[in-house]
Amino acid sequence: MKDTSGTPCFSCGNLIVFLSILMPALAFDLPASIASDWKETTWQGEKAWESTSSGWTAVVSAERSRLVAITDAATGENLLFATPTKDAVSWGGHRCWLGPQSGWKANWPPPVDWEASAADQVVASGTLLTVTHPRTDGAFPVLLRTYQWREGVLHCDLRWQGGRHHAIHILQLPPWSLVHVRRAVTKDLPLGYAWPQTSKPFETLTDVVLPAGISRVDGDAVTLWHANLSAKVAFTPQEISAEIGKYQLKMRRGTVSGVTENSPDFGLLTQVYLGDWQNPFVEIEQLSPYADGAGAAMEILVEPIRPKHHPASAKQ
Repeated sequence: MKDTSGTPCFSCGNLIVFLSILMPALAFDLPASIASDWKETTWQGEKAWESTSSGWTAVVSAERSRLVAITDAATGENLLFATPTKDAVSWGGHRCWLGPQSGWKANWPPPVDWEASAADQVVASGTLLTVTHPRTDGAFPVLLRTYQWREGVLHCDLRWQGGRHHAIHILQLPPWSLVHVRRAVTKDLPLGYAWPQTSKPFETLTDVVLPAGISRVDGDAVTLWHANLSAKVAFTPQEISAEIGKYQLKMRRGTVSGVTENSPDFGLLTQVYLGDWQNPFVEIEQLSPYADGAGAAMEILVEPIRPKHHPASAKQ
């Protein structure tokens, strides 16, 4: 039957041609937040794995058993601090420990299984990467980490089995980072923050004011920076935001399981370490409550952010 309506007839043949043109365009315009599968790569000469989401590439070094980079895929700029080699004070990136530190054989360094060993095993399953630490010290359970992009946010999970430990997640940032947190003034915490002792649990809450050379306090807003004056400050649990050059990085607590109501450091589980000339980095930290003796886990959520005027920001 002839079409006499004046509208061109859209035949099956035309439809096939139209779809053949449309489908590649649709595939190209898939949301940028969809993560790529983890794939093997080389990072600074080390065996590593990488996955990309929203124009950000996460790199996990198998030789350091940790996340070592979150880079702008367009420029390669790394928002994390990581040393070029493994013979420095710290290997950088995402450190994971079990506390309390007073339970270590020595106050420093951390157990070699956590801080100075290659991964015992790395398994990639699509967008999920699982890293297993070695276990040569029977005093502590084995640590297992997972990394996965979800909607442009990197989920970094730490799991362990047994013991009355608590998790310590640490991200090392470049020394030029500006860290933003908020203080919470209470009767027991008159300045809204405290100075934790690294070698043993808090005994008392101190009321020493932050030096002006490393900080700025504006109401409840606190800004901290590296100035070769070693300092560690603890705050109530909260999201940490850092300005790193033209970028921003947010670190917040995710899912926590298998823990008790008891917390280390008087419940001041968000902490910031400012290095000195021997430690040219800033560390942002999130701690968990103590585990209940069975299986426990804690994740942190890491969100890199471009400036609003950046061309790639509109695609996120």
